[in-house]
Amino acid sequence: MLRHEKEQFVDEVAAELEKSAGILFVDFTGMDVEQQTDFRVKMREANVTYRVVKNTLMLRALEKAGVGDAESVLKGAPTGVVFGYDDPISAAKIAVEFRKTCEDLKIKGAVLESNTLDAEGAEQLSKMPGRQEILSEIAGMILGTGRTLQSLIKGPAGRLVGAIETKGKDEDGSAEG
Repeated sequence: MLRHEKEQFVDEVAAELEKSAGILFVDFTGMDVEQQTDFRVKMREANVTYRVVKNTLMLRALEKAGVGDAESVLKGAPTGVVFGYDDPISAAKIAVEFRKTCEDLKIKGAVLESNTLDAEGAEQLSKMPGRQEILSEIAGMILGTGRTLQSLIKGPAGRLVGAIETKGKDEDGSAEG
C-alpha cells in the first residue's frame, strides 16, 4: 500500500470511528474462510461493520479520531475491527455468541466512549443489556407508571360513585317501604 493510500485508509477508518457508538477488536487467526464469512454475515445483520485493519494503521486512525488509546490491545496479528453504530453492545454480544461455535475467534478488547477495555472488559460488555432491551424496560416502566396512576385516580372515584349509587338505592328503597 502506498503512502497516500494508507493516509486515505486511515481517514476512512477515522470517519467510521467517529460515527461508531462502540468498537470491538477481535483476533481472527485460525478462522477459515467459511467461519469468517459467517461472522461477517452476522455482523451485517446487526448493522455493524467488520473490517480487518493493520494494527499500526488502526492506531493512527484512533489517534486521528481522538478515540481511546488502544495500543495495549492492538498487538500481534492484524486485527478484526467491529464498528457498532446503533448499539455499542450488540457487536460484543454477537462476537461472544459466535465464539461458542468458533473457538478460533478471540476478543482482544474494545473501545466504549473513548475508554479502552481489555478482553475481559469487552466480554463483560457483552453481558450488559443492549439498546433494545433498555428501551423495552423504559417503555414498561412508563406504561406501569401510567397504569398505577390510572388505578389511583380510578379507585377513589369508583368508590365515590359506588357510595352515591348505594345511597340512591337506599333512599329509593326506603321511600317505597
